[in-house]
Amino acid sequence: MKKTLLLSFLLSILFFSCREPLCIFPREPELANREFPIGSTESYYYVDITAEINNEPRDDDYDYYFDVVGLPEGLDYYVNYRTISLEGTPIESGTFDITIYLDVDGPFRDFDDDSDLCNYSTSKTYTLIIE
Repeated sequence: MKKTLLLSFLLSILFFSCREPLCIFPREPELANREFPIGSTESYYYVDITAEINNEPRDDDYDYYFDVVGLPEGLDYYVNYRTISLEGTPIESGTFDITIYLDVDGPFRDFDDDSDLCNYSTSKTYTLIIE
């Protein structure tokens, strides 16, 4: 009986807690892995990336906030809910490290207790080549 109670207690901590280091199945925002196509200064460029929250079936209920650093001149970004699009006609060539920052906030967040998600922000750096 004691073993069953102890096992139940430990399992509930592991599966329902997101406090580090107990976050076994992390619920956190994620940007998709993506290899950007090579662009040209003479052509319109477009690529999009979709964000999600890992292990969170209600990720459509969250608000997604993006910021981008490192875009070459001529490109801009546009946000459509969970998708960020990089587009435009670049006017400079080179290899660019583009960092996309993502913050999420949602109706399930309790500001007194950050146990809903393991993390509320992430970032990822992508390489863009413009010829």
